[in-house]
Amino acid sequence: MQIEDAKTSNRTLVRQAVLDCASQILAEEGPQALSMRKLSQKLGASTIVLYTYFKDKPEILNELYLEGFERLRADLEAVPSGTDAMEYVMQLGRAYRKSAVRNPTYYQIMFSRCVPGFTPPLASLQKSKASFEILVNGVQRCIDAQLVVPGDAREIAEVLWGTLHGIISLELFGYLGPSRMGEARLEQAIQTIKAGLTRHIA
Repeated sequence: MQIEDAKTSNRTLVRQAVLDCASQILAEEGPQALSMRKLSQKLGASTIVLYTYFKDKPEILNELYLEGFERLRADLEAVPSGTDAMEYVMQLGRAYRKSAVRNPTYYQIMFSRCVPGFTPPLASLQKSKASFEILVNGVQRCIDAQLVVPGDAREIAEVLWGTLHGIISLELFGYLGPSRMGEARLEQAIQTIKAGLTRHIA
């Protein structure tokens, strides 16, 4: 999208175009290449127009951070809750991987601190937790249905999330080979965690 006139462009579309362009630069050229001047050149606009929408690069990075978590939250919320609480949690894990694979650059900004000097503001950190709460609620459903050993739903969710996050990160950074290997390793982890959570249930 070429930004030619900030006064006539749709603000939402323009902001999204800037974020998409910033994400592309990060993916193709690395974090050091991202600058307001680079963005303005790729978007076909002056830096003055760009500053109409974002006050500086940290604000753009924060918007990328929030957009990444918004996409993750939407992907998790799209998982049908169904009647089987355990299967729902497993599906959340699969949806988490698919979301990360579709949005690898956003995922890195969300979790790897790939841009030196950028730290999400406290308000953004709080907003980012919305997607995790979906998993916590899913685990709580399993506990309430006596499908897993009793415990703290948040602690269990943290273990599940941390395990899957590690495998997904290995895949995105190229340590697991073809995507089908990443999918297979994630499935193996899901089944192992499920067995561990249910092994003491009569």
